Amino acid sequence: MDELDAYGRDYVPQAAASVADHAIRSGDRYVGQRDLLRAIAVADSGAEADVQLGVDPGTFYCADQLANLIALSGEPAFAGVLTGFIHVPPDRSTGAAAAAATHLLPRGDNLQQCARVVAAAARELSEETSYSTIVLTAFGPFAGVVDNPTAAFVADPANLDRAVRLAAPGLAPVGRDPFAAGALHRYAGDGRELVLATAVLPLAADPVDALAGRYFDPDTTADNFRRALAEIAAVRPPRAIVSLGVDSGQVLRPARPAFRVETQTRGFHGATRGRTASDGFQRHLELARLFLRARARGDGPLRFRPGRGSDPEHGRSDML
Repeated sequence: MDELDAYGRDYVPQAAASVADHAIRSGDRYVGQRDLLRAIAVADSGAEADVQLGVDPGTFYCADQLANLIALSGEPAFAGVLTGFIHVPPDRSTGAAAAAATHLLPRGDNLQQCARVVAAAARELSEETSYSTIVLTAFGPFAGVVDNPTAAFVADPANLDRAVRLAAPGLAPVGRDPFAAGALHRYAGDGRELVLATAVLPLAADPVDALAGRYFDPDTTADNFRRALAEIAAVRPPRAIVSLGVDSGQVLRPARPAFRVETQTRGFHGATRGRTASDGFQRHLELARLFLRARARGDGPLRFRPGRGSDPEHGRSDML
């Protein structure tokens, strides 16, 4: 068993009734002490965010989506397609509570950092092939999150262009094709072609319902994801499917922002058990291995710390 295979196996979720320190979840402590990636995404302003390997995406749609991605990767039609989930930190544009959280960053910094995280994955996925399609999904608003940064990221072609420039400087935009659930963003150059297929998954019938917490059940959201994916696959079969979701809990935790490449989930959505939920953690390490491969190269869109360990109270590394 290698180090990544062992990572997270001994993680024990913190029971809500026994949480003494609401500012730090048990998953934050685990990652802070044992994270294998030890990466940093830096915005143009110099603002930094950690990039880590998560062990628990919680019990909201993000957790359920990772379980959906795990189930998808086991289907014959998607054999060989890499799937994974990345948690994005909130920023000061996310909602009213986030606007007052001084440890969070402005939206522009967050989107620039997100471009670097996406670019790290895209670089590894596209470098060994002349023709690649990467699907990026995001979520819309929900209670407390008026403006979801993941939707903002995929909705603006400038963010995608930035990610592609960082991943493959020889590629340039050559066209954008809308479809019902999103768009195909095409890039070409140096004898290569890359497509980023984007879609925003709504969590309710409309934004008013979403902000009021009147959500779809998890199976409906999973079906919406499948429909969007079917539209994309009919035009460009994907090499990878990476879903983005905001970790809104970081609003309440006074640590510096952190992106989390999630490695395992139980797939629960609150008290509602979706089709892909499991009593035990379902482990999924494909995307984590991709980021560790980027770390082994030691260059690219992210900066890597030489040592392990951080202070989960303050979100600072002991090796900065």
